[in-house]
Amino acid sequence: MRKILKYFLIIILSCAIVFVLFSCRSNKERVAEKTPVKKNTTGAAEQTQFAAMYVDGCAERMKGNLQEALKLFENCREIDPQNAAVHYELGTIHKLLGNTDKALEHAKFCASHEPGNEWYQMLLIDCLIASKQYQQAIKTREALVRNFPDKHEYREDLAIEYAISGEYDKSFKIYDDLEKTYGVNEQITLNKVKLLKSQKKYRDIERELLKLSASDKNEPRYYSYLAEHYIEQNEPEKAKKMYDQILLIDPENPTVHLALHDYYGNKGDHDLAYSHLKKAFANPDLDINTKVGIIANFYARAEQNSLEAKTQGRELSQIMLQVHPASPEANALYGDFLMLDKKIAEASFYYYTAAMNERRDYRVWENLLFVDNELSHFDSLEKHSQLAIEFFPNQPRNYLYNGLANTQLRNYSKACQSLRDGIEFVVDNKVLMLDFLRLLGDAYHFNNEFEKSDKAFDDALKIEADNPYVLNNYAYYLSLRSEQLDKAEKLSRRANELQPDNRNYMDTYGWILFRQKKYTSAEEWLGKAAALGPKNPTILEHYGDALYMVGKRQEALAQWNSAKHAGANSDALLKKIKEQKLNDQ
Repeated sequence: MRKILKYFLIIILSCAIVFVLFSCRSNKERVAEKTPVKKNTTGAAEQTQFAAMYVDGCAERMKGNLQEALKLFENCREIDPQNAAVHYELGTIHKLLGNTDKALEHAKFCASHEPGNEWYQMLLIDCLIASKQYQQAIKTREALVRNFPDKHEYREDLAIEYAISGEYDKSFKIYDDLEKTYGVNEQITLNKVKLLKSQKKYRDIERELLKLSASDKNEPRYYSYLAEHYIEQNEPEKAKKMYDQILLIDPENPTVHLALHDYYGNKGDHDLAYSHLKKAFANPDLDINTKVGIIANFYARAEQNSLEAKTQGRELSQIMLQVHPASPEANALYGDFLMLDKKIAEASFYYYTAAMNERRDYRVWENLLFVDNELSHFDSLEKHSQLAIEFFPNQPRNYLYNGLANTQLRNYSKACQSLRDGIEFVVDNKVLMLDFLRLLGDAYHFNNEFEKSDKAFDDALKIEADNPYVLNNYAYYLSLRSEQLDKAEKLSRRANELQPDNRNYMDTYGWILFRQKKYTSAEEWLGKAAALGPKNPTILEHYGDALYMVGKRQEALAQWNSAKHAGANSDALLKKIKEQKLNDQ
């Protein structure tokens, strides 16, 4: 029963559509039917068929099946070639398909057959514009305005068309007439101002904006339009009066305080200018990106050793942080200023807060990893660098920091893997490649992958033959294995030539000499190393070994004891002290 009722309703709807489509045509259409081209002989069956195809065509068009809709409406046209509604649908579909000429043909047909139908006229206007027939489009729009004088949107569209075609006076008159009808209106005034700007009628612009501000003396936005106009006309004192007027209405207005910062800055009153800048920053309504841009300028000058920029920039960043405590940008910038004062531990907290709230800005994470490393917080560095790898998998420095952290934490396999992964992302950057290779040399050594360690150091020296770090570590690791001692001696000697007062490099060279059984020379080098700086347990133990081998056994025992007191506690050292002799001697 429901299906029968549903079918019955569809038949009634179809018949109603047919009645509308066939009965609402103009007299002009009926005259056209009498022409010998094709007489309309539609019967009831054809009307039903027409209605069904028309409804289906509309449905297909709404679903986006334009080609299918086109076929259905073409079939409708075969039944009733003079039907304006069908031509409208055909014109709309051809316009959507980009068939400009066909769209215009159908649009002209329906618009001429039913000039009182606003939708047909709008389609024609769109098609004329698409065909670049701008003057004809304007004439059609003029007719539309005449036929629908109460529709202000059509008048506004015509004003825009006049402006585009350079007929500014006609466009201005429409806005003037709209204003007379509806009263002073912000959008109408701004449209008039645009027209006047294009004609460089600056005093007329002032009059229009004054009229707008007089229409509502409690609207600060209207005074801001005037202030902006006066600034453009290089009339700062007039602009200042507008700023004062706005502050009477809205004392905390951040945009005005920024403008007054510029005003007083240009007059040389920097203290008053800065006071307005602080007021602007204290307002949460000021866009944080604007604040960040301003502070970035202070930071750039602070980096150039401007004490005033550093002091004021730090204060502004503190204000921003108070207003936006969870903002990654606010936390990161305050951290930056702390870093300028070498307050690394404090900066670490703010970089951490910024990073935990920001997974898109790599700079924030890079800063966090940097301070973790500077503070030797290797547990944190390992965790944070692993997160950074997840968020920014193509950034090689994340892997470098992770490799460094795992090396320090003695997770040597993990270190090697991170460094191998990260080095794949290094492109055209010799400095960064060198960092990876020297760390790989260390990690492979501690992981007992000695051939890979040696290769990493050899590759590093191909990039920079005189890198002291690589020269020293490579030489020291060879000496520990008592391998290629001649090569180790040359590498270490060069490191000491490059940095002659580095006690660690001196210790390496002395230890290589010891391994070569050049005990007298070894004692000399290790003695110099031990005498430099605070007590180093490794150097002291090495020095004791050398002293023992040249027959200075009591002095050797004293150095071993000093090494123990300095923190060394290996079984080998304790055995030396207990037996008062060098093991295996």
